Amino acid sequence: MFEILLVIRGTARRPPRDRPCVVDATSDLAVAACHSVGVARWERVLAELLGCFAGRFRRVEPCRAVGEFVTGLLSDLEVKTQLALAEQAGHARPDAMQRLSYRAVWDADAVRDDLRQLIADRFGVPDAVLAVDETGDLKKGV
Repeated sequence: MFEILLVIRGTARRPPRDRPCVVDATSDLAVAACHSVGVARWERVLAELLGCFAGRFRRVEPCRAVGEFVTGLLSDLEVKTQLALAEQAGHARPDAMQRLSYRAVWDADAVRDDLRQLIADRFGVPDAVLAVDETGDLKKGV
């Protein structure tokens, strides 16, 4: 589980429970109150994101693999190797995930810029800070 929050300086309220977490906060305590968001709640948002980025890939297969890759990373898999992510996506071998690393042709800078623009358009708050954080999960041991 990952926490995904939008922190807006100047106000404080409880985070919504019915959609991906958006938090208006003035203190670390308000941000810490945010709950973790499971992958299933992000399926629609992820599909929308991939639709925005689809034109940045020369072929549909790498775009599809990115969706599977991100879904696997956001899942609660204990080990997140390319093989584990491929198996999570229903593939017998990790070839599609591996091709993203060394062969797929896509414009990573343009995807980053598209994501930045999408967030700015969606939330449109000049003082906002987007924080994607994995530390919400309790760790055991050393």
